[in-house]
Amino acid sequence: MNKVAAINATDKKIIARNPKMARKKIFVVLFAIVFGSALGAAGYVAYKQYFKKESFESNLFFAKKTPKPTTTANPLDGTQAEQETANRHPLAVIIENHSQARPQIGLDKASIVYEAISEGGITRFMAIYGPKDAEKVGPVRSMRTFFLDWAAEYNAFLAHVGGNIDALDRIPREGSLDLDQFALDDKAYWRELEAGKAIEHTMYTNTVKLYEIAKSKGWDMNGDFTAFNFLDPKKFIVSSLPQSITIDFSSYSYKVNYQFDPINNNYPRTLSDSPHKDRSTGNQLSPVNIIIQSVNRKEGLTRINENSWTMETIGEGKAYVFYGGKKIDATWKKANLKDRTKFYDSQGEEIEFLPGQFWYEIVPPDVFDKIKIE
Repeated sequence: MNKVAAINATDKKIIARNPKMARKKIFVVLFAIVFGSALGAAGYVAYKQYFKKESFESNLFFAKKTPKPTTTANPLDGTQAEQETANRHPLAVIIENHSQARPQIGLDKASIVYEAISEGGITRFMAIYGPKDAEKVGPVRSMRTFFLDWAAEYNAFLAHVGGNIDALDRIPREGSLDLDQFALDDKAYWRELEAGKAIEHTMYTNTVKLYEIAKSKGWDMNGDFTAFNFLDPKKFIVSSLPQSITIDFSSYSYKVNYQFDPINNNYPRTLSDSPHKDRSTGNQLSPVNIIIQSVNRKEGLTRINENSWTMETIGEGKAYVFYGGKKIDATWKKANLKDRTKFYDSQGEEIEFLPGQFWYEIVPPDVFDKIKIE
């Protein structure tokens, strides 16, 4: 007889001799079975409630997943921007620089700023916006033909208050995407009158409103233009030497100076020997890249006898490029109206830039030759 059979036989004898003990043994066995089943069910419920699939993805067992990047380099100035706006269609706004118009507002939010003489030695700005919005921009002024030449490089939306007739004639003829205040009025523009300030220096706009109107017109909201090549700022060696750049456009009111700041790797700007600041933030305008471009210009009359200047923006000429405390003697080239103006070093290599705001200083040859670089 094997051991199992012997045990079973023994159990039978015990049951026969002591029925009470047998019932107690059966009760214990049944209790164990019921308790074990209940414990197993409770464990299953707890597992389903507290150890779902998501729990295994938490920090309890595994490291968090690396979040996907939310920014990317924008093609206008190379800086990091939110993916939703990084390649937003460029928007050009014409901004006044008359002494009564200062300090301007919103220039610090532009990726690119052009400065050129309009009439009477007075300079005017064209600010190119893209990834950043400005709640208030201005004072907004009228369009000139040379600004159209540079805006065409980006197929930019055009925000302005009218313009010389030669510029206004070109806009529909060239199919430009126009957001003229004359047509939009208070949908995107407003005046803020001030005592002692001429009314032409009181018009303002908002980039959010301008982009909303552009979208309502069914225009493509994505940019499509030739971008510059950008250097890796982590690998770029910034100069520790001081550098000063002075441009005398005309009178003292339009004397511009940049002093290189090696700590912040930018060029704080002064105008008439005073820091040129944004009216809203109070921060000094401090671009990372400066391009000084020598461009021939010619005075003439429009078809309604307005005094007007045109510039030879297509072709090539001399230029200086500054970034990181370094100066590059350059040549600019532009093949046709919509081509991006490119800049080349003395070896004929296309110049790469640092990510950051650009300021273009467009000057006639006689001013270019007198620029002071120290």
